[in-house]
Amino acid sequence: MSAITLLSAFNWYGFLIGSGMVICIIIAYFLSVKRGYYSDLVFDIVIICIPLAIVGARLYYVIFDAIDGGEWTFKKILGLEGGGLAGLAIYGGLIGAVLGGAIVAALQRRRKEGQRVTFVQMADLAFTVIILGQAIGRWGNFANGEAYGTEVTNPALQWFPFAVNINGVYHLATFFYESIWNLIGFFLLLWLYHGRRKSFDGFVLSVYCIWYGLGRFFIEGLRTDSLWLIPQVVRVSQLVSALIFVFGIVYILAHMYRARSRGLKPFIFVPVEQLDEGYFEYDKSQIGKPPMENNRRKKKKDDLAAEEVEEESAPPESESTDVEESAPPDPQSGDGEETPTDAPTDLTETTEPGGTDEEEKAL
Repeated sequence: MSAITLLSAFNWYGFLIGSGMVICIIIAYFLSVKRGYYSDLVFDIVIICIPLAIVGARLYYVIFDAIDGGEWTFKKILGLEGGGLAGLAIYGGLIGAVLGGAIVAALQRRRKEGQRVTFVQMADLAFTVIILGQAIGRWGNFANGEAYGTEVTNPALQWFPFAVNINGVYHLATFFYESIWNLIGFFLLLWLYHGRRKSFDGFVLSVYCIWYGLGRFFIEGLRTDSLWLIPQVVRVSQLVSALIFVFGIVYILAHMYRARSRGLKPFIFVPVEQLDEGYFEYDKSQIGKPPMENNRRKKKKDDLAAEEVEEESAPPESESTDVEESAPPDPQSGDGEETPTDAPTDLTETTEPGGTDEEEKAL
């Protein structure tokens, strides 16, 4: 079997999707620790959110494809026939991930006050890296020969990356357009989240909604394999893109309005050295606070401290042994040597005239 055959048989779609997840998890871990969250936070999110994201992405695609006239069986939904799990919708994945994030946020109640991460804080962290995963995942669409645009008939424009050859026919490389758009968005969000200028919890989420919603709305209009809410009238992804775009703008405007109504300054794009309680919702942010304690590490630390206290409170065996060995011998036992003493033993020799009546009688 030739190398070309092996490469063509390799599941590039799954490899790229999986690689994107791993890269995002690693980056998110370091961002989380740098922000001061407990180090297990990312793993808590991953364990719950990724499975729900996969289920959501599949169900979203199946539901709207069925509305558009697609036929589905239970085995086909599970990927046991009909090309595996080809057919995952990113917006369905985001919905599943958001539901997972709500579950993780609810579980934060088990942690002490001041050691909890809110849903919005988790969303800021997650969407900073999710957009990078989307940029990588679009190349999985290229490997599957999907997510392309309308046909390009002008020979002068039949070149990559403007167009892509699908089964001998050139189409707009919409997967590439969105991948580049998302990659630029990742560096923008990373700068907003990790840069020297900080903003309120939820700002990065809002910018993600604005950036991704705007780009996806226009790029989706160029595609030929869209899911339709109303066939040939309303594309599902364009509708959702418009909604999250509006949501992002409204969320930021709402923060500015609430800040001014309370006589405080909006907490948006503020240099770290200038942050103080005069900025609205700065007190809710983890910025400037001590790092949170990790549950497992704190338990180990408490166990070690308890062991040290027990060791300090227990008398050392060596000291008790020394005391026994250094105890004076019993003078009545007859063992050991006689201990000389300077104290007089005869009262007649030590008694002076003018003593008490008892002393005179004794004499």
